Amino acid sequence: MPVRVRSRVARHDLYSRFFGIATTSSELLGKQTDVVTELHPLVEAAGQSGSLPDWARCGPRRRAHAARVANLMSSWATSLGLEGDEIVRWTAAGHLHDALKDAPVESLESLAESGWPEPLLHAPACATRLRADGVMDEELLLAITYHSTGHPEFGLLGEYLYMADFLEPGRRFLAADRDALRERLPADREAVLREVLRRRIMLQLDEEAPVLPASLLLWNRLVTS
Repeated sequence: MPVRVRSRVARHDLYSRFFGIATTSSELLGKQTDVVTELHPLVEAAGQSGSLPDWARCGPRRRAHAARVANLMSSWATSLGLEGDEIVRWTAAGHLHDALKDAPVESLESLAESGWPEPLLHAPACATRLRADGVMDEELLLAITYHSTGHPEFGLLGEYLYMADFLEPGRRFLAADRDALRERLPADREAVLREVLRRRIMLQLDEEAPVLPASLLLWNRLVTS
């Protein structure tokens, strides 16, 4: 682990503060992903038409971002040879991931485990609401929960959602670099995922913000696999 990252973890005591995230790779990798045989109606509606649940709180700008992410997810799923419900499912992940982005912070705190920074509360809160509505697709819920941080248990859905959120063409900061990375997908998945994660960690370090354990564990998985 880079010295700057290791010192940041120690300074903020992240492994003990970020409750709900296991602290060792063996703990994190022990969970098996459920096989989804039927789409939940909320997921199906989001994937087919971009419809969001009644409890969603995201304005036009955020919906436009989500639509661009969903378009990338749909395109990549098709290029990877997925079909039918799987394409709908990947598209739904894009539309749903920021469904609570514009909700008041106080309304999100009770829906997320303690330890999440305020700017990221919308992600676990969205997963909590989906689960409460009967969505049992654990791979999708994990992808939404950690779409801003990454997670070492990610399957393909989570990895591509994480990259799509960072690389969608509406983000104009470092636009040329993002464009170049996006053009390498979906084929060059592992290398692009590693580069996106590296850039996100470095942005956090440059801002002297905590780097969350899930990000560090994903980094370690990628560089040691």
